[in-house]
Amino acid sequence: MRGEGSIDVAGVSFGISPECLCHDVRDNVRRVRDLEQAGFDYIWEGDHTLPWQHSSGHSSGIFTTLAAFLANTDHATVGGMVIPALGIRHHPIDVAIEVATQALLYPGRVALCVGTGEAMNEKTTTGMWPALRERIERTVEGIELIKKAWSSTDYFEHHGKHYKSFFYLYTKPVEPIPLLCASQGPIMARNAGRYTEGYVAVGVPPSHHRDVLIPAFEAGAREAGKDPSAMMKCAWVSSSYHPSAEKALDGARVYGGLLIPEAYSYIQDPRVIEQRALLVKDEALRQAFCVASSGEEIIQRFEAFIEAGCNHILWADMSPDPSLVAKVCADEVLPHLKKKYGARVAQPA
Repeated sequence: MRGEGSIDVAGVSFGISPECLCHDVRDNVRRVRDLEQAGFDYIWEGDHTLPWQHSSGHSSGIFTTLAAFLANTDHATVGGMVIPALGIRHHPIDVAIEVATQALLYPGRVALCVGTGEAMNEKTTTGMWPALRERIERTVEGIELIKKAWSSTDYFEHHGKHYKSFFYLYTKPVEPIPLLCASQGPIMARNAGRYTEGYVAVGVPPSHHRDVLIPAFEAGAREAGKDPSAMMKCAWVSSSYHPSAEKALDGARVYGGLLIPEAYSYIQDPRVIEQRALLVKDEALRQAFCVASSGEEIIQRFEAFIEAGCNHILWADMSPDPSLVAKVCADEVLPHLKKKYGARVAQPA
C-alpha cells in the first residue's frame, strides 16, 4: 500500500512510452488501451516540442496527450517523463497545477518525472539555455516548489534563487502524486534520492545503473531518512521490435541521433540530428538500444537491467510498426518477466 510520497514497487513494474515524437498522437491514444491490457503498469510520455528526426517526426502537447491517455485507460498509472520544470518553458507552479488537476480527475493514476531538459526543446522555443549547473539548481528548486504547491495548507511565499512565487493550490489531489527525477549521473541521482521518490536514466547500460546511479540514489535517500527499497529505480530502454530483424534495425536507425551527445545540448535542428544519425554504426545501435525480432531477445535485454538493480523497466517505443508491440508483450515478454521477478502487488484504484 502506498504511503504519502511513496511508490508501490513490490516486485518489478513495467512501463511504456508510446513516443508521440515518433508516432502520431492520434494512433498512440487509440492503442494505449491495448498496451494496458498487454500488462504494462505505467504509460509514460516524453515532453518534446521537436522530434529526434525530421523525415517521420511528430509533435504533440504533453498535458493534453497525458489527459487523453488517462481517458483511454482504466488502471495504468500515466505520467510525463521527462517534463523540465525549469521556469523556462514550464514554470514549476504551472506543472504542479496541471498534474494536480489530472490527479483530481484520475485519483491514484498520475505520476510526474522532472529533469534538466534538452536544448532542442527549451532553447528552440524560448531562446534560453542556461548552463548545466544552473539547470540542476532550477530543477532541484522546482521540485521543492512543486511539492510545496501540492502540500501547503495555506498561501505560501517562495523566495528562492531562481523562483519568486506567491501561491495556494485550493483543490488538492486526494492521493499523493509520485514524483521522480531524471538522473544520468551521480549528482542528479543523489538529488533524486534526497528530494523525490525515484529516478530514471535514459540510454545508459545496466552497469551504469548498478555502479554509479543506484549507489548515489540510495545514498541520497538515506540522507533524507527514506528507505531506498521503497523507491523507483527506472531504466529507460529505447526499443525497436519487429519480427523482421532488418526492419527492427531500420526502426533504430532513424533514432541514431539519441547517441549523439551534442544533440542534447548544442544541436537543435532535427534535420541536422537526422543527418548526424547516419554516421552511427549499426553495432552501436544494437549495443545502445533494444533491437529485437523476438520476445526472447527483449526479455534478455530487459533482464540485464533488472539484474543490475532496476525495479522499473520503461520501453520507449521506436518500433517501425507499433501495432505489433502489445501482442509480443502480452504473449511473451511481460508474462515471463512478471512471473520471474514478481508483479506489482497493488494496482492504483
